[in-house]
Amino acid sequence: MADEEKAQEKEGGKKGGKKKLILFLLIGILIIAIAGVGVMFLTGGKKKAKGEEGGGGEPAPTEEVKNFDLYTMDPIVVNLFDPTGRRYMQIQLALALPDKKYEDEIKKMEPVLKDTIITYLSAMTPEEALQPQAKEQIKEELLKKLNQALGKHIIMAVYITQYIVE
Repeated sequence: MADEEKAQEKEGGKKGGKKKLILFLLIGILIIAIAGVGVMFLTGGKKKAKGEEGGGGEPAPTEEVKNFDLYTMDPIVVNLFDPTGRRYMQIQLALALPDKKYEDEIKKMEPVLKDTIITYLSAMTPEEALQPQAKEQIKEELLKKLNQALGKHIIMAVYITQYIVE
């Protein structure tokens, strides 16, 4: 009789263990689903389809650009537009070039490009620099402004490789 009770306890323990396992799995899946919805909500939830911006054949900086060479610039430190004068941004950019042959032209024009970058970023407030969409906006604007400074469309995309706002 004692053996029968032990057998029933083991069966009940196994069933309870399976139920707990299923419960934990369901809770885990629910947490992952909630986290996914939260990420979608915080990142805007939508991605633009290719060609939706109507840029006239130029790849937008957010689109994937293939077959290019990267030119990495040194980090740039900029004072942000702030009444206290104590807020700054450190940013490092990589420029996508269609061919390595353009690197010499970029190096020669680098002071002009840095001036363009510093002028644009120093007009930003800390609040603007900390907005969720700030990096995408910076990449888009710098792509336009840097190509204007060069006088032709050499830079295919701008990538931010470091972004610090203090």
